[in-house]
Amino acid sequence: MSKKIYTFIFITILSALLLAACGGSAATTTTNSSASSAAADGPDTDGDGIPDTAEKVLGTDPNNADTDGDGQNDLADQSPMMTDNPIQESSTTQGFTISGLLVENNEDANGAGVPDHLELKVTNTGTADLTNFDIYYTITDKDTGAIQGYYRMLPGFTVAPGETKDIHFDNTGQPDHYNWNPNSAFFTDPNGLTVAVTLHAPGLAPQSGSVDKDPAGAEGGVE
Repeated sequence: MSKKIYTFIFITILSALLLAACGGSAATTTTNSSASSAAADGPDTDGDGIPDTAEKVLGTDPNNADTDGDGQNDLADQSPMMTDNPIQESSTTQGFTISGLLVENNEDANGAGVPDHLELKVTNTGTADLTNFDIYYTITDKDTGAIQGYYRMLPGFTVAPGETKDIHFDNTGQPDHYNWNPNSAFFTDPNGLTVAVTLHAPGLAPQSGSVDKDPAGAEGGVE
């Protein structure tokens, strides 16, 4: 599905919801007053002006007013699940590697299996602590070519010289675990997917990698 189609669907659904919230036609106001009230007054966890129930339909994140990380509120964003890569780094200095990338067969710190999510292993190959990381990742449907793109800062993630640490995107709230869109294609698209990432630390060459997620959740990735 193309970016234009996503935009059309977003605008169409949002317009319908806003019409319901405003009461719509006289007939709608009379017969669907309860539905209109629910649309207007339903929970809006992230305060972006889109009720949580609508976010699920639209595919946006109910816990983040800026789903794709482009600095624009979802309500005003014509493509709320797609931003271009904002990482601009001219340095060619190598300071870290992505030493593992998983979307399936994930493990916690104790080696126990956990639900599918995006997991990166990062190795510091330099001589100083690394911090202030940011990341850009895309999720592409291998059958249709539909793509979603997200940008995130990674506050608190620090890797010491010679150390390997994991970054998780899984909404658990644990240290080095970061939030991501629970309504994204990763969770809603039944087709095979390719997840591509670009990880960056200031003053160092960004590192990239990609991994496939099989249809219906079979195993994928390397470690």
